[in-house]
Amino acid sequence: MKIKTNIARAEALLLQEKYAESLSICIKILEKKPNLDEAIHLTAINYYALGQIEPAIDEFKKAITINNQNSSFHSNLGIAYLKQERFTEASKCFEKALVLEPLIPESNYNLSICLHNEGNYLLAVNYCKKAILLDTTNSDFHLHLGVIYYDQGQFNNAAESLVKALEGDNKQNKGKKYLDAYWQLFSLYLIQHRYQDALEIADIGIQSQQLSDQQLCTLLIGKAMIYFLFSHLDEAKQALQLSEMVHHFPSPPKYLKSFGIFHLYIKNLIALYENGEYKDCYQLSHNATKMYFISESHGFSPNRTSVQYKNQNYQINSLFIIGAKVIHFISEEENKYQVSLVSLLQDLVPGSKVVIAFGEIDCRPNEGIYTYSLKSKRDYKEIIDDMLSKYVNALKNIANSFEIEIILYGVPAPHPQSIEILPQSEQQRFKDIIAYYNLTLANTCKHLGMTLLEVYELTNKDGQSNLQYHIDNYHLLPNTVPTLFNLQRE
Repeated sequence: MKIKTNIARAEALLLQEKYAESLSICIKILEKKPNLDEAIHLTAINYYALGQIEPAIDEFKKAITINNQNSSFHSNLGIAYLKQERFTEASKCFEKALVLEPLIPESNYNLSICLHNEGNYLLAVNYCKKAILLDTTNSDFHLHLGVIYYDQGQFNNAAESLVKALEGDNKQNKGKKYLDAYWQLFSLYLIQHRYQDALEIADIGIQSQQLSDQQLCTLLIGKAMIYFLFSHLDEAKQALQLSEMVHHFPSPPKYLKSFGIFHLYIKNLIALYENGEYKDCYQLSHNATKMYFISESHGFSPNRTSVQYKNQNYQINSLFIIGAKVIHFISEEENKYQVSLVSLLQDLVPGSKVVIAFGEIDCRPNEGIYTYSLKSKRDYKEIIDDMLSKYVNALKNIANSFEIEIILYGVPAPHPQSIEILPQSEQQRFKDIIAYYNLTLANTCKHLGMTLLEVYELTNKDGQSNLQYHIDNYHLLPNTVPTLFNLQRE
């Protein structure tokens, strides 16, 4: 009787979020009853709540060894693996939980998350739809379904699900992440190049008065991106001013650090434009036509600059596909990046000139080619050869299909501070990867008769940036692209 009472006390303390006290009771129970699966499971939950994931996993496994017929034991172990992004192990746990209790919506939802991260979109959609059928009011389920559709490039289905997620939040308040619904819908409109719709959904989110300061900053900086690209500099400055707090959050998550970089980048570009330091880059001839510059963040800097190419004057009109990497455009599975790029190019007038400038994210020290080559133990040269051959040939085929000219843009030499985050023993390897990437891109373009803007050669000194063109650790100054076009004429 006393053990049951103590279990009840531990459960009550757990519900009150008094995890250390609940854990203390569980440990005392297990001193007397070491094989009591219920107490072991409670111990694991408390460890998880306290952020001690490995001890939690050990205890969940103990509970399952004693009683493998309790679906919540398997499900909670899966949640612990999910926290560590161990998606394959988590999937197996949720599958076992669903064998025991197939009608638990959260297990279907969590399995969908795992499958989505493993790239199995079809099954991920199926399990997420099952979760929704079992609980139509949970906005997180609609949100996740929208994200899967979004990643597949099924934009209409994505919008429908994301709107339902927002409606669920407003009606039930069950959703955990307001930002995700508003930001995902904003991002969806952005990647579809529906900029007015993106601004409107950002305003709805901001005016909802239900977002945290961090969430507000994200949407405000998103608005600043659009305003900058379309030359509404006063509105961009206002959005940046309202989101200035982005630099003052303690221990910000990774996504917020990225938006902090965007904030400073756009702020610096506006300041450079207004003080006239690079006014020569913006001298537009009366007969200039548009040249498009499609990239991720590197396209902001050349926006509205003037260039000459093949004896004709152009003004750069930058367009943005957020987070895009080269690897996305060679995937056999259709995805949002491919759909977005094709939607941009297919509407251009035949004969249009388009600079394509992806690859910088693929060449960072914390993601892309470098980290993949380490994990897979594959030769980086083999990875780059295969990747760039497919990428440039795919762009060549698109250019021929739409009767446009695609100009490639390489990856800048890395800023010294980007290199220094790596161990000393790895720094030369990282520099070699970027050098080889650009060499391979140059050779591939030459073979296919495509123009390459060799930004690496312009920015390189001994494998790292010569610091003549960098505006921050990642991005370049507005005069970089005009300079590269001038070098093409020489």
